[in-house]
Amino acid sequence: MDDYKLLGKDEVREVMGGCSGQMAYRVIQELNSELREKGIATVQGGVSKKYLLERYFGGTEERGAEQCR
Repeated sequence: MDDYKLLGKDEVREVMGGCSGQMAYRVIQELNSELREKGIATVQGGVSKKYLLERYFGGTEERGAEQCR
């Protein structure tokens, strides 16, 4: 059930390897836009952990630190 948790800006920053808050919010906006296009309801300021990991890291969290450096 943890995969369906909504992540906020600070949690996205952590998963993305410490990128800026502005970058994290941009990622949330981008992913939510993609989900809305697919007809999936979204919550402003939060994104599904599962979708973030699939979209940016191929489903794993280990590679997160590499992405924002």
